[in-house]
Amino acid sequence: MGTSPVIARQSARTRTLRYPWPHAKAAGAEARVCEALAGGAVMTYPTETAYALGGNALLPRVAEAVYRLKGRPRDKPLLLLIDGRRGLEGWARDVRPAARALMARFWPGPLTLVLRAGAALPPHLADARGTVALRWSPHPLIAELLRLGGVPLIGTSANVSGAPDSATVPEVLASFPAGIALALDGGPAPRGLVSTVVDTTVTPYRVLREGAIAAADIRSTLAVVQRA
Repeated sequence: MGTSPVIARQSARTRTLRYPWPHAKAAGAEARVCEALAGGAVMTYPTETAYALGGNALLPRVAEAVYRLKGRPRDKPLLLLIDGRRGLEGWARDVRPAARALMARFWPGPLTLVLRAGAALPPHLADARGTVALRWSPHPLIAELLRLGGVPLIGTSANVSGAPDSATVPEVLASFPAGIALALDGGPAPRGLVSTVVDTTVTPYRVLREGAIAAADIRSTLAVVQRA
């Protein structure tokens, strides 16, 4: 029996689904994705900035595997990808007007917001300050994963900590020859593009990392809120 044109085995432990999947193969691909998310598989998938390493963020074993694979310090929290159309769903609380203004202007998009962790957020996802980093990605595959799984996704970059971000599935698998169960190949991601990270839990608000959205654009948006 031949290998499916949609599903190709990369190694003994990694299987690849190419996205967009053909209409005739969509049901099988979606079933495999649902199984991976529900079963706690470690996955890689593209965002509008780079490939992410993650899976079902609500399962502690997925977060632990991502930390281990990346060599990421445990005191450095994991970014979460959510569907902003559903609201923050208890993932965050005490969301300030400045944060809402940034969401209105830049979401979905390459903006990561640090917010107060909400009551629905599992303890393994909040940092020592009780905050969480959230982003709403416009990538259609991320929207599909969020729809299929109904859970937030871990969105940390698919690279060993300190190494350059990965822009293709082969680059991801070269960095992680073992440990990834499912690779979702959506084609090349923009190389060298990262999300801008803004901490809205402090005053004044801080741009922790300038990326695809210029710090000047963040400041101009916040200035309008602060003058109101």
